[in-house]
Amino acid sequence: MDIVLRGLHTAFGELGLVCVIWTLAEVGWGPLRRGVLRAKIASLTGTILIFAHWLVAGIYYVDYYGPEVKPIIMAGPWPWAHAIFMEAKEHIFLFLPFLALILLFLVWKYGDKLKEERGLRFSVFAVGGVAIFVFVLMIISGFLISSGYRVAGP
Repeated sequence: MDIVLRGLHTAFGELGLVCVIWTLAEVGWGPLRRGVLRAKIASLTGTILIFAHWLVAGIYYVDYYGPEVKPIIMAGPWPWAHAIFMEAKEHIFLFLPFLALILLFLVWKYGDKLKEERGLRFSVFAVGGVAIFVFVLMIISGFLISSGYRVAGP
């Protein structure tokens, strides 16, 4: 079951990232009627995926990571993989669902005004850019944490 949760965690996260990028692409390429509709679909899909990602990650952490994976990493040659990166990831990760909701709100509430109002487009890009940055931090952290597990040689 843990491999299923890890797979869902990764898939939902990466697809959520793709949806954030898709939203920004639709807004950047000229938010006309169809583009705004696609941006709304992308932002809604991304928000759903990010919340699913959040839920699956929480279940995996409580049921498998904490009792099984963390002790192996902490006993291995890279205990900092957990001590630094997982501890940071646990807190930084909490921003993603809220960033997704803000992006969703901006696109759905102001979608028709995105073409004319440059400031609104900037807001969408700012929120989306921060979300992408957080996603990249999560990906790098996840790689280092899983590497810490692999070098521990369970």
